[in-house]
Amino acid sequence: MNGHYLSGSSSNYLASKPEEDDQVLDMNWVLAVLKRRALVMVAVAATLAAMTGSLILLNSKKTISEYEGKCTVLVEPVTSDDQLLKLYVQAQNNSLGLTELSKIKSSAQDNYSVDYQSLTRVLKSPEVLAPLYDKLQKKYPKLDYNRLYNQLNIQRVSFVQDGKEAGTKLLEITYKDRDSIRIKDILEETLKYYLQYMRQERLKLSNQGLDFINQQIPELQQKVDKLQNELQTLRTKYNFNQPEVGSRLLSDQINNLAIQLVEVESQLAQNRQLYETYEQRSLKGDNRWIVEISPKSYESLMGRVNDIESQVALSSTQFYEDSLPIKSLKKKQQSLRDLMQREAKSVLFQMNAQIQQLESRQRVLSNNQKLLKDKLILMPEAQRRYEDIQLQLDIARENLKLFLGKQKTLQLDSGQINDSWKVLSKPELVRDESGAPNVVKPKPTKRHLAIAFVISSLLGLAVGFLVEVLHTVFHTPEEIRSATKCPLLGVIPIAKAMKIKSRRGAIAAAKFTSVSSTTNSATLRRIIVSNDKNFPLTEAFHYLYTNIQLLSAQEPINSLTITSTVKGEGKSTVAVYLAKTASAVGKRVLLVDANMRSPQLHAYLNVSNARGLSNILTSDLSVNEVIQQVPDDEHLFVLTAGTIPPDPIKLLSSRKMHYLMEQFLTLFDLVIYDTPALIGLADGHLLASQTNGTVLIVKIEKTNRELVNKALYQLNIADFPVFGVVANGVKM
Repeated sequence: MNGHYLSGSSSNYLASKPEEDDQVLDMNWVLAVLKRRALVMVAVAATLAAMTGSLILLNSKKTISEYEGKCTVLVEPVTSDDQLLKLYVQAQNNSLGLTELSKIKSSAQDNYSVDYQSLTRVLKSPEVLAPLYDKLQKKYPKLDYNRLYNQLNIQRVSFVQDGKEAGTKLLEITYKDRDSIRIKDILEETLKYYLQYMRQERLKLSNQGLDFINQQIPELQQKVDKLQNELQTLRTKYNFNQPEVGSRLLSDQINNLAIQLVEVESQLAQNRQLYETYEQRSLKGDNRWIVEISPKSYESLMGRVNDIESQVALSSTQFYEDSLPIKSLKKKQQSLRDLMQREAKSVLFQMNAQIQQLESRQRVLSNNQKLLKDKLILMPEAQRRYEDIQLQLDIARENLKLFLGKQKTLQLDSGQINDSWKVLSKPELVRDESGAPNVVKPKPTKRHLAIAFVISSLLGLAVGFLVEVLHTVFHTPEEIRSATKCPLLGVIPIAKAMKIKSRRGAIAAAKFTSVSSTTNSATLRRIIVSNDKNFPLTEAFHYLYTNIQLLSAQEPINSLTITSTVKGEGKSTVAVYLAKTASAVGKRVLLVDANMRSPQLHAYLNVSNARGLSNILTSDLSVNEVIQQVPDDEHLFVLTAGTIPPDPIKLLSSRKMHYLMEQFLTLFDLVIYDTPALIGLADGHLLASQTNGTVLIVKIEKTNRELVNKALYQLNIADFPVFGVVANGVKM
């Protein structure tokens, strides 16, 4: 052991925070795993490297070299003449304007009429490749279809432009095989087959397209004619060219008729009123109103009537009523009155005729207005019908125009089918600089061995870490502190002086004294821990005791429980040496062996176990009769377990045991209880509840992580104070 675990470690473990050491701990853990599992890692890596290297070398002897042949074909014309011609056909059908035509480049680089990704997949599809395979198998019976499919490669020739990969109109067909002569023959047959296949496919598609279009064009033409006739009928029926204009004209006509109707009704009302007034006056014998109708026509007649009436009035003063002059005047007067009556009737007749004309005109205007309103009501429906027919007509015209353009395009393609593909380079073997066939499948090289070595090394590391993970024990004090989240009170190194052979042959603990002990006994000197050789061990317990005392600065710790998760982790040894450390500084210490199932302290301290804790609890013995002083240590006393009882739990949970524990506190400065393991037994829990706290001993390379966590969980769930853990068995 060095200062990393002792002189500065114990106090630092209590003060440091886990958050501060996580990153350092992870790196330390990795380095520790590499150190611990180096042998496993090297063995696995060496084994895998040897096996893979042997397989690579064996495979290299069986590998047969393969060669490659290729040819190149031009799928589309290099220039854009073909594209220009198709665009010209579209322009003739008014489907492409001058603006689009002006954007066409002189180069056909961006004008592709073939989907090359789909084309390469179609050419290698089973439906296309199967006839070629059947043809080749007749010449090469051992040729396998899967080999032909895998070794035959069709890809588009590309190039880099402005840092981006761009495609060309070239297809490169390659084939790999062990036989260089067979490569050229298969490539020639493949190229011939593909040229014929593409010619037939284009001819078939062109003919199918033309047949379909030729069938559709008459139907489309008939549909266009039918829609045009319906549109013409609608225009004739509603007397309009455009529905919007017809609606406006009808509205204007209705407004004009309304104005005329108002005027006629006004005249009719006025004439009716005059007719009735004049008719009433005429019935009363007053016909003078005719002068109001036509003053010029009846002014002389009215003058004559007035003159006769004046003469009658004058003569009546001179003659008798039955005199001849009076009779003559009255006869003239009556004659004039009859004439005026006749004229009045004539005028009334004319007025009545005029009224009848106005009424007739009123009826005509009303009827016309009603008819126009009915037409106006029907106009939205007519307009909707007109728009529907117009939309269908536009669609039918566009479809007809499109089909006519496609017809001309397919006719153009049909004339160019024979020149669809052009062979630029005939099938040839790929050769190296010396002119020999180039090998495309070389034998494995050193690179394969290097890769195998690297992979084997990584797998060796992985296996080492896997073994580390599966081996669920603690390897370092840092792992204990990180996993338990408890203070690390001390780190106990492995030392041969921890146990010595007694004269009886039994295993006994080495005697312990303080560093300042001045004893000169030869017997004790033989078993005293050497201050020079085992100084790390001595200092480890000094720091353990100091850390325990520093846990409670206000109230001193006067009782504690020493326990572990399972048997054999060194808790009894730690309890003995901790007690000796406390007694060496002048504390009266009582070491109680509460492990009545498998007592060991009497053997460690070489004292009698004839009477002990069980005997006190089951008899009337006093404490002074049972407690023994450890030889050569005036401050250290021990209470052994005594006779093994049938039920230790009953004794430890008795009231007398509680009374004894309180009595021990009055007699000693520090009482240390050595208890059985926590897992599976309740002894340690009973004592932990009655002491100031518990110290858990964890053995390096032995204690299971899950058991430690389980033990701490049991103590925490019962709310028993846990001082911390002690890492025991750390290698120096």
